[in-house]
Amino acid sequence: MIINLSIVMGDGVWVKYGWELFDYVVDARSASLGNAGTAYNLGSIQSSMVNPSFISYTGNNISMTHQSRFAGMVNSDLFGMQLKSKSRTINLNILYQGISNIPDTRAMLLDWGQDGQFGTNDIGEGNGIVDEGERLDKQKLRYFNQHQFGMHGAFITKIMGVPLGIGFKMLSYSLSDHYALGVGIDIGYNTMIKRSSLGIVIRNFPASGLIWDSGTVEGTRPSVSIGLHHPIDYFERSSVLINTIIKLETSLSNVNVDSQIRYGSLSIDPAYGIEIIYKQNTMIRIGKNSVNDNTGGVGLRWENIGVDYAFINSINSGAIGNHHLISLNLSSDWIISKLSIK
Repeated sequence: MIINLSIVMGDGVWVKYGWELFDYVVDARSASLGNAGTAYNLGSIQSSMVNPSFISYTGNNISMTHQSRFAGMVNSDLFGMQLKSKSRTINLNILYQGISNIPDTRAMLLDWGQDGQFGTNDIGEGNGIVDEGERLDKQKLRYFNQHQFGMHGAFITKIMGVPLGIGFKMLSYSLSDHYALGVGIDIGYNTMIKRSSLGIVIRNFPASGLIWDSGTVEGTRPSVSIGLHHPIDYFERSSVLINTIIKLETSLSNVNVDSQIRYGSLSIDPAYGIEIIYKQNTMIRIGKNSVNDNTGGVGLRWENIGVDYAFINSINSGAIGNHHLISLNLSSDWIISKLSIK
């Protein structure tokens, strides 16, 4: 409500992007399944970022993920841990993304017009575009960095007797000499329908906002994700379990130019994934995310360690846009036992 009033009455604007850090900086298992797990509780710490209602105790309660995008130009890290007390369990995830040495060419143009002489006021002088006879000054090329830090904490509470997951998120954004701070809330719900699971998530409720150092408020409208998960255990005798998941992401901000279903500012983007688990410790995954990228990956599990790898084949950016993610899940009790002095 405060963000809405700030935009209406102050120096604010609604934006399509701003909180996407929490959409694509995920663990490898979620990414390999097209990030379609709105109704699929992976039992990991990062599950609560997909749906805040997925809070369950996990033995491997420390998780680390590294993601490389655009041939290493964009790198992201995700660290998660579980905090447990007698009354409540909280999943805490810390996110980071950095882009270094971004070229800034805005001051390079010697905008002197077609005659190449300053101050003659000929055609093209001072028009802000490169005309015939103009050139660039390489000495004025500069570079800047972009950094984003995020925190997502999720817990379960009851509202009017209904158990809901509340995800509170904070974002710190620095771009060259400018910076912004913001807060947002996600709400998640999950229920069983016979053997299937139905999940609903409202992100950025009622709106999330970034306040820049200039005083500008950038608001992001809410979106709704509805998902379904159904396990197939026909091959249980062979120790094989198949998980099928699908979700529909609905937005009123016309976020994706590649949206498969669009009406005005309303867009609906489907995503799906299939996971094959053998003997509860070996996983093969394929999927397609909401921006139509093909995804896939593998996973291995031991008693105190889990490793996941994901590959995202970007159809819009070519080979340079392909993503690689690797996640490591560890048991804090196991780490402490190994570090203990006997």
